[in-house]
Amino acid sequence: MRMKPLSIRNILLVTVAALTLIITLLAAQEVVVNWQRLVRIQSLKEAVVISDKLFDATEKLGDERDIAYTVLHAPDRETADSLRARLKESGEAADVAFNVGMEALKEYNFPELQQFRVEIETQLSGIQALRKQIDQAAALPIGQRNNALSDRWFAESTALIMQIQDLWVEFSRHFVDIDPIVTQHLRYKHFLRVISDYTGRQRAIIGRLIVENTDPTPEEFAQLLRGQGIIELSWKMTYVLASQSGLYASVAPYYTDAQSHYQTLYDMVRDIFYVPGARHNASYPIGVDLWLELSSQSKESFDAFRNASLKEIRRYVERLEIQAKQTIALHSLLLFFALALCLYSFRVIIYRVIRPINGMVAALVAATQGKPVAVMPLVANREDEIGKLAKVLHVFQETGERYRALVEASSQIIWTWRPDGTGNMETLFAWWEKTTGLPGNQMLPYGWNSVVHPDDREWTKALWTKAMAIGENYDMEYRLLRHEGGVCWVYVRGIGLKNPDGSVRELVGALNDVTERKEAEAELLAYNRALERSNRELDDFAYIASHDLKEPLRGIHNHSCFLLEDNEGKMDAESVKKLNRLVYLSQRMEHLVNDLLYFSRLGRQELAIQQTDINEVIKDIENTLDHFLAEHKARLHIPVPLPTITCDKPRVTELFRNLITNAVKYNDQPEKTVEIGFLATHASSQGTAYKNVFYVKDNGRGIAPEFHEEIFRIFKRLQNSKDADDGTGVGLTFVKKIVERHGGKIWLESEPGQGTVFYFTLEGANDDTAKTI
Repeated sequence: MRMKPLSIRNILLVTVAALTLIITLLAAQEVVVNWQRLVRIQSLKEAVVISDKLFDATEKLGDERDIAYTVLHAPDRETADSLRARLKESGEAADVAFNVGMEALKEYNFPELQQFRVEIETQLSGIQALRKQIDQAAALPIGQRNNALSDRWFAESTALIMQIQDLWVEFSRHFVDIDPIVTQHLRYKHFLRVISDYTGRQRAIIGRLIVENTDPTPEEFAQLLRGQGIIELSWKMTYVLASQSGLYASVAPYYTDAQSHYQTLYDMVRDIFYVPGARHNASYPIGVDLWLELSSQSKESFDAFRNASLKEIRRYVERLEIQAKQTIALHSLLLFFALALCLYSFRVIIYRVIRPINGMVAALVAATQGKPVAVMPLVANREDEIGKLAKVLHVFQETGERYRALVEASSQIIWTWRPDGTGNMETLFAWWEKTTGLPGNQMLPYGWNSVVHPDDREWTKALWTKAMAIGENYDMEYRLLRHEGGVCWVYVRGIGLKNPDGSVRELVGALNDVTERKEAEAELLAYNRALERSNRELDDFAYIASHDLKEPLRGIHNHSCFLLEDNEGKMDAESVKKLNRLVYLSQRMEHLVNDLLYFSRLGRQELAIQQTDINEVIKDIENTLDHFLAEHKARLHIPVPLPTITCDKPRVTELFRNLITNAVKYNDQPEKTVEIGFLATHASSQGTAYKNVFYVKDNGRGIAPEFHEEIFRIFKRLQNSKDADDGTGVGLTFVKKIVERHGGKIWLESEPGQGTVFYFTLEGANDDTAKTI
């Protein structure tokens, strides 16, 4: 029997209940885990205290061992008596530290520690018995002391220290997995103990040798060398572990002081006790009192370093405890918040979602069918998501109506097409039938291709087939055959829509009749071609006319010269004057023709583009015009170095030469100055900003504003100079043509009596080089 599917209400309720349970369990699990971690951290905190007490016990035992060893080998009664008080004090301190550490350790019932406790207590009993014998032996003269007693004391006290260290190592194993930094701290403390133990052994052996003034035995020498190696390795390991765990920053001064003290003490005795036969039967250069003083200072600095380290380690464990408590508080708060949120969600789902959702279902179904939807009364006073959804449905209805109206009013023809050859072509059918004469229903699935222009059928069908196969977007412009004759151009654009599995669902697009645009483009193309042909014919005409005009001009010039030569002294002054005027006019006409020919060439010849240093261009011009500039008392001034640009170097040279010579010719100042410069940006008087602007500035007569455009006309001259007969009035015309051939712009700024500045660019006035401000 088929089960009835769960309703939305039941699904929502079950989902929220499941989420509530999951969130609660996760939050509770975090609380429990962090609580367990807190308990272990608190246990670790106590263990660190016990560890420090055991450390202190080994330190005190080491002090007692070293002092007792020195007392037993004191050469005189006075030295022995001075050390017996310290020996007694160190023994009492060792017992107190040991008892405190072992008592605290009883709180931990780790089975593997029981055997260590028994062995340590047994060993301690032997140590306590030896103390009495050592005290009695210290009161005797050195000749009556038992030498074996010192060796036994040293061995048994060292064994007790090692047993306590082994106990500590076994005890610490229970806490190494709580935190990785704590694990490093435990290893760090182990090497501190090693340094303390072996430096104590060194002090004891060296102290005995100094007291007895004897050379170390081979066994003692080996112990000293081995101990020194272990100590140096332990110092390095403490530095590495302190750095890795972040401890070093806090204990660096203590570390440096302790290590420096030890190294200084070792350097002092290295050549005496660590080199075989170094004494050569002479007395040691260091006395027992000095040795005890120096070694005590070294030990004090090490104790300060050790205490600082243990203090920082305890602080780290305390921070771990605080962090664990904070984490528990945070997760407890999250647990409470999750429960409150889930309860609130139940209420919202039941009263604000499930009840109104049934009414919304009917409205949604009606909306998908294009029917009017009256959902607003259902949620008239709602401003939540349900109310907003109702408003959205209402907007969708209005949007659909507006969309249909816009499609009908638009010049675009909207369509959809599916891979099975069906689609929504209602808005396309009427235009299609009117244009092609083909019934609209014959367009589907591929009937439309039959009225495409024969030259466009193959490629349009290929693009269309590809788009339908893979859902690729496409753009096409092609021709359709009109039923009354001729063609029309259409632009079709489509966008592919795909299903979630990647298959093509449909194409949605628009069709535009672009016949008028295509016809306008064809007319514009024909006009441009005609304009190019006209310009080419004009250039050819100017070129040919310039050549043809030269022949009669040369004839007039030559015949006039012949008449003057042949009739010299025969003609009156008026006739000679007229013939000379004719010679001058023919020469000037030839100059005008040459300039016209050159001007026509400027428009036809390709530019010889190359990298050009404008500083070299100006220098060449100045060298060429040196006589001209000296004659007119003129000088060129370049305020800053000019750039290197890409241009036609000969043309640009001519450009600057024309501007410079004009600035000198039409200048009435006794001292003429021409400034050539470059500006990264400059705004013209019309408010247009340009980049990479050259300028040529003079201090001459100036030009009235109404002539600022007039002076660029060919053969136009506004004023005369004493050199005016040498020119034809085409220099500025050439300048403008050269600038325009480089894609630039030229303009001037001038007032009568205030000089003139010609500005120009040589890189075009596009969006990057000019803008209106």
